[in-house]
Amino acid sequence: MKFGHAFQEALAADSYPQRWVEKAIPYRQLKKLLGKVREELIKTGYDPETLHRLLADHNAEYRLETDASHMLRPRLVVRPSLSGSSSLEHTTEPRALANVTSSPPEGDDASLPDPSHGNEDRSDDEWVKIPLNSDARFFGLLQTDVTELDTLQEEERQSMKDRIHALGTEIAEVAKPRKGLIKLSKSDLYRWREIFELYLAAQVFFSTTEAAGGLRNSEKAQKQLVWFQDEVNERQLPQKFKVESSAAAYAHFLALNATLLQNLRFQELNQTAVNKIIKKFDKRTQLGVKTTFPKAMYSAHFISEVISKDICAQLAREVVSLVPQVMDYSCTICFSICWLPVRLDCDHLFCIRCMIKMQNQNKRYCPLCRADVVQKANETHIDEKLVRYLERWFPKETREKQVYNEMERRRELFGDVYINPNENPAQCVVM
Repeated sequence: MKFGHAFQEALAADSYPQRWVEKAIPYRQLKKLLGKVREELIKTGYDPETLHRLLADHNAEYRLETDASHMLRPRLVVRPSLSGSSSLEHTTEPRALANVTSSPPEGDDASLPDPSHGNEDRSDDEWVKIPLNSDARFFGLLQTDVTELDTLQEEERQSMKDRIHALGTEIAEVAKPRKGLIKLSKSDLYRWREIFELYLAAQVFFSTTEAAGGLRNSEKAQKQLVWFQDEVNERQLPQKFKVESSAAAYAHFLALNATLLQNLRFQELNQTAVNKIIKKFDKRTQLGVKTTFPKAMYSAHFISEVISKDICAQLAREVVSLVPQVMDYSCTICFSICWLPVRLDCDHLFCIRCMIKMQNQNKRYCPLCRADVVQKANETHIDEKLVRYLERWFPKETREKQVYNEMERRRELFGDVYINPNENPAQCVVM
């Protein structure tokens, strides 16, 4: 199937908003203009074979320049065929030069650098600008549409930023911690923590793995988003919501991700259309603009990853980070929650039990930075502010760690004869 037809089918198949479709790259129109560019070149004597030879011998150069308003101004300049020129001695002089003088180009053209790249025997050669109209229309249309896509992307980005801000307000209300067991039962803190833990694991739009890090393509992003939804549904987390508005907030969260995925897919589709038409331009004209076109374009969002990076960063900052994860407050020695948190003089944190063990073993150096600070730690190094924060956001984890720490302390006091009554309440040890 030809790309033009496939492009139109893809635009129609994915239920894009009509205003998006209207801003899509006019691939078929550009293809028709490309045909006129080729016809004009051949008519003036510059068929693809001749141009290929002239460009290879540095006797011609095609430039995509921009004016003060950043509008593309394509230019084709050639050297007049000189008698005795070895590069063109077997070539018939192009018809376009028959009525063109070999005087230096006027105006802006006079400042064109010599593409001979320092070749002394050509440094005095004069250049002639070949007047073309179709290529200017081709690149004018392409640039206009890419600019309009930039504007559309900026509008969508602002819309998504507003939605993210509203979603953050929703989730902050339903997932905020409540003091006490009774009030905690009216919060969905732990349901949202589990949802966001799965979302972070899915790495829907960005991967942090060493093998495949960076922005994901839309196909992989969709696969990861489906995996995330399947995991959430398998654990029946939406059914476990205790606050009625949590269900609506979760639906909004999914809808926002779906919009970002659709935006990424639309962007990829149009980028492919641009790449295809530029590749076809080079194939039919031999003018070689594949590398120069992206550099000449003043595209802020279209030929870039700005939208996805910006939106994902805001989503993480204003929504996902509203519910802190245990891993962010875990002791790097025991890998459980850092309770009670001891902040050493080097500013690294460890739970109090791990710190006591290190001191009992006469260890002096911080496990992370090797600073000589372990034996200097005392009760004044306990981070009281962080203690209150952990009690508020991780009530279950801190209670469990307190119970575990108490068991550890009793084992240290009583040795192997100590038996946890919760493990074997029927057994008694007489001291």
